[in-house]
Amino acid sequence: MPLPAATTLPRTEAESPDSAYWDAVGVASAGGPTYLDPFMARLKRREYLRLIRRWGGIPPNGVVLKTDLFEESHGSDRLLPSLCSGRLAVGMDLSTEISSQAQRRDAPRRARYVSGDARRLPFADNSFDVVISPSTLDHFADNTDLGRSLGEIRRILRPGGALIITLDNRGNVFDPLLRLAHWAGFVPYHLGRGYTTRELGRELRSAGFNVKAETAILHAPRLVPVLCFMLARRLKSERLHRSIRRWLLRAQRLENTSFRRLTGAFVAAWAEPAK
Repeated sequence: MPLPAATTLPRTEAESPDSAYWDAVGVASAGGPTYLDPFMARLKRREYLRLIRRWGGIPPNGVVLKTDLFEESHGSDRLLPSLCSGRLAVGMDLSTEISSQAQRRDAPRRARYVSGDARRLPFADNSFDVVISPSTLDHFADNTDLGRSLGEIRRILRPGGALIITLDNRGNVFDPLLRLAHWAGFVPYHLGRGYTTRELGRELRSAGFNVKAETAILHAPRLVPVLCFMLARRLKSERLHRSIRRWLLRAQRLENTSFRRLTGAFVAAWAEPAK
């Protein structure tokens, strides 16, 4: 296998300011409260897994890569354990701190954990059958890095392989509220540029992919459910908690409507390398 033999791959290049920043985010997050309400985290995980299954799933003998490990290191929305149905699942993160935290949480050690940069993936050509990139490539300071990363993903995918990618949806009607919260320091990590489904499709085609399907997932006004759960906790109101949970579950039906591009937190695409 053209993959690192070690469980965690040490960096072979000087750490970039980006990796040092995400190491600091990992340290600050360790041992603290989870970044999402547990119900929201489970809902996020459910919707991602539904999308992956709908778009082909993981082949029985497939090798899969997940392009960041923030969920695995610090949340109830971790996906990697559920991606181990193939031959091998690899989780990668720019931060050695975050990848190490994720590895420690994976008690059965079912997956392999690697530190690497999505703009310079530490894998040989044609190494993976599926790449899952859940809102990873929308945190760059330089917008051109999205195209570089997509080119790298195309390089490591085998012919006929699949990329399932999500990015922050700037078409969500409440996205300005998220950006305001980020500017005010209430978001625990850097937000890069958001994208519409049309923009994501254009970036994928420019990087040499064919887009097989697109949608938007996780339907709710940005930050509003977070604020509602905070209020319910402060009031110690289980009744309010239940009402918010019912509202969020019903809101997911919006994916099947023409409003999905206005209500989804993330735009999503299923793509394969063009021949």
